[in-house]
Amino acid sequence: MAVIDFLPDRLNNPPVVWKGFTSSEFLLAAIIGMLAGIPLAVLLSLLPFIGWLAFPICMLLTPLVVVFLGGGWIAGYKRGKPENYIWQRLEALRCRARLSRSLILDSRTWELKRTSAVKRGGQA
Repeated sequence: MAVIDFLPDRLNNPPVVWKGFTSSEFLLAAIIGMLAGIPLAVLLSLLPFIGWLAFPICMLLTPLVVVFLGGGWIAGYKRGKPENYIWQRLEALRCRARLSRSLILDSRTWELKRTSAVKRGGQA
């Protein structure tokens, strides 16, 4: 039976789609750009003769700006790091904001291997 002696490290990694983004990172950048366009659209909608048209315009143009400007930055940020580094950083931010409990970041009870409160003194 044939055995593969050399299996490339990056065989199962997602391919880079454009400017350093994988497809999931590209979607995340586009969603962030769309959400960033909402406050800009609110300000522009107050101008005369623009009104509600500011919302679709800003929500379509700001993702382009975020992807163009963020592409070079994200490629430099990911260089030399594991493939899932960005997703791990986002999960760590979610845990620090107490929106998730999937990671143990800094815990004295984890270091001391205690999960319940310790009674101190002779009080019962």
